[in-house]
Amino acid sequence: MKDTDFTIHDKTLDTPRGRIAFSEFIPESGDKAPCVLMSHGFNSCMGELADVAKVLAAHGVAAVCYDFNGGGNKGKSSGKTTDMSVATEQEDLRDMAAYVRQQPYAGRLYLYGESQGGFVSALTAPELNDISGLFLVYPAFVIPHDWLSKSVEELGDEFEFMNVKLSMTYYNGVPRYDVFAKAAEFGGAVKIWHGGADNIVDPEYSLKLVKSYADCELTVFSGLGHWFPPELRERIAKEIAGRING
Repeated sequence: MKDTDFTIHDKTLDTPRGRIAFSEFIPESGDKAPCVLMSHGFNSCMGELADVAKVLAAHGVAAVCYDFNGGGNKGKSSGKTTDMSVATEQEDLRDMAAYVRQQPYAGRLYLYGESQGGFVSALTAPELNDISGLFLVYPAFVIPHDWLSKSVEELGDEFEFMNVKLSMTYYNGVPRYDVFAKAAEFGGAVKIWHGGADNIVDPEYSLKLVKSYADCELTVFSGLGHWFPPELRERIAKEIAGRING
């Protein structure tokens, strides 16, 4: 794969839930390019996806990273963390997908998500009929188990979780359906990467997920947790570009 020049455009999109900040990484060929819409994890932000996006753009694949409304303490989008949930993040993803579809640079559309963003992407992909592929990095399919086993009385109206202030909006937005069955409604190709020593999202969830999909490949990195080092993230980005361009 030959490196190509690309440009970065920082923009915002007004939605019913607030203003979404996002960055477009666009190859300078001038032609339509396959495009990856990238969703960050819980209390992460689009800036922490830029390393992968730059590698994709350098290999001729457009990338769009965005901050969920209220998605954490680091993001540039509007919205309060107490108004955020998996359900509201699905709405943000739908709005961003609608935006990207209208852009002159965007060809085939793919979804990429890390942790909670991977969970959100996997649950939303089946209803977005034009998704050509799905890329998931330690997708947080543990969320229903972890949250629906909590005592509502102990949570209270507002509470702290992993240094983020949440409310019952988050709890109420946790899916009450079979999330593996829902994800499996997506019939396209799926690739998952997971750390074998992940103590936040047990790799068993991705082992179950890979068996749910009709066309899915899982790579487990022995000894790694819920974070991948820069050289591995670059390797994953190059693998994604190779799959898309291949």
